[in-house]
Amino acid sequence: MRQHKVRLSVDCTENERMYIKMLAAKEKKTISEYLLSLTYKHMPKKRIPNKETQKVLRETEEGKNLENHDSLDDFWEAMGMNSNAED
Repeated sequence: MRQHKVRLSVDCTENERMYIKMLAAKEKKTISEYLLSLTYKHMPKKRIPNKETQKVLRETEEGKNLENHDSLDDFWEAMGMNSNAED
């Protein structure tokens, strides 16, 4: 899926801009590429579900293999958990 790009504005002095531009040029990057590269290590990684999870998600969207429960207690019982349990 292609994501929509947005423009980001950074306020800095001319000297700061020149310094950032030199750092970017040193890595053969544009200023935008350089600044984004600094943030990538702090951004969450894209997680791709494994084949089994993809299959279950697809089936769920298609309404297949769904279970119905009459109450929340019934749900917890089906999950094998005690609905009255505390931390």
